[in-house]
Amino acid sequence: MPEQPKLLLYSLSINERQFTALDKLVGKEASAIRIAFIENAADVIPDSEEWVLSIRQSFKRRGYQVDPIDLRIWQRRPQQLMQRLTGKDVIWIGGGNTFYLRWILKNSGADEMIRRLVRSGIVFCGWSAGAIVAGPTIEYFEAMDNVEDAPELILDGLNLTQIIIIPHIDNADFIQGAHLANMQLQAAGYSTLPLGDTEALVIDGGNQRIID
Repeated sequence: MPEQPKLLLYSLSINERQFTALDKLVGKEASAIRIAFIENAADVIPDSEEWVLSIRQSFKRRGYQVDPIDLRIWQRRPQQLMQRLTGKDVIWIGGGNTFYLRWILKNSGADEMIRRLVRSGIVFCGWSAGAIVAGPTIEYFEAMDNVEDAPELILDGLNLTQIIIIPHIDNADFIQGAHLANMQLQAAGYSTLPLGDTEALVIDGGNQRIID
């Protein structure tokens, strides 16, 4: 991985301060920032269409150039997918099922592409499942996501950071599973960071900070 990766990892909601942090990571005004929007983690989540669209629109309203990329239609066209991703300033990966997300990233070849692009300086932004996969493993999240939604179980993460984000640590719907995952990961020797639903971790090379 790069010596100076740039990541914004958050739990659920993103506010103006966090948007500003993303702009600074890229080094451009919002209107000039091109974002590859990968929303596939929600493919297996019932009735997700409305909130997926709502999140996408929140980025568009701020002025970002948002390009939704559905990995399902690129699985046999890796060269074209790489070209599509290469032209962006940010690769954004949304929430949903972490295990399914990790599978489709591998099945499409996007995982290796993302690693290469982050190494070249493209900013990675992810929330919930998209934040979890940035770390070294997605193991121990079975209490939060259904493993059976993934056609193949792939436990290694993207290794963009050695920190494993534990999202929704203060969310009543997920708090039990989040605490269990955090405990198991720490017992296995991993470095974890539990985040509340309004918090984000900014990684800019060797500098890291939490903003809410």
